[in-house]
Amino acid sequence: MKSKKVLIVDDNELNRKLFENLVGQLYDFKSAHNGMEAIEMATATPFDLILMDIQMPRMDGITAMKKIRENEFGSCPILAVTAFADDGDRQNFIDQGFDDFIAKPIRPREFILTIQSHFKKQAAQENDNEKAQPSAETLNLETLSQLLKYNSREAIKKVYLDFITECAEAIASIEQASAEGISIELLDKIHTLKGNSGTLGATKIFNQSQVCELLGRQNKSLEFKDEIKVLKKHILEFQEFFNNETIFES
Repeated sequence: MKSKKVLIVDDNELNRKLFENLVGQLYDFKSAHNGMEAIEMATATPFDLILMDIQMPRMDGITAMKKIRENEFGSCPILAVTAFADDGDRQNFIDQGFDDFIAKPIRPREFILTIQSHFKKQAAQENDNEKAQPSAETLNLETLSQLLKYNSREAIKKVYLDFITECAEAIASIEQASAEGISIELLDKIHTLKGNSGTLGATKIFNQSQVCELLGRQNKSLEFKDEIKVLKKHILEFQEFFNNETIFES
């Protein structure tokens, strides 16, 4: 039994049949003829991956992708498939919310390998999350020790207190986002939090900030809402840990 399910979205019948023949050798699939049909299908049932044509009548692939991202099944990889791009355009598609892109005319072997790479990445991330989560550190004491080597205890304590203030501001933004959704201001704050937490060894906050920023940039709103709650939890854990930490008292 084929374990993965792929949604193929393309208005060109020849392209669609070619994709169906290639994908069907390894995975279950469903096909949609345009963006509106894709939204209807992707909001009714979960898919493991979606191949989204960009140039389509009635609704283009970018609009359809963003609509799909808003629903509960919208966190799966969505790959842009287009004849109007090359490798230099890959980042542009990712910035808009796609996970990758495939250029037409496709090369069958590369086409299948790209799809497989996303399934392998999913499996690896799931395994890494299971292994890494329990061992993630609230504060990396080795990082703190290195900072103390080259700065006074008072100066480093002040830096951490400033970071605590920044964390409090981040929580206020997160709570506001629960009502208003993803905003550029929130993503910028998370980006700053990611950089500062990495510098200061706040490992849990750093790791979770990376997750939240990526989901936010890809407009995966439902998955973002779940992960932002985890980020808030890690921030509160760090605040409590720091308030009870005695390393600056000696």
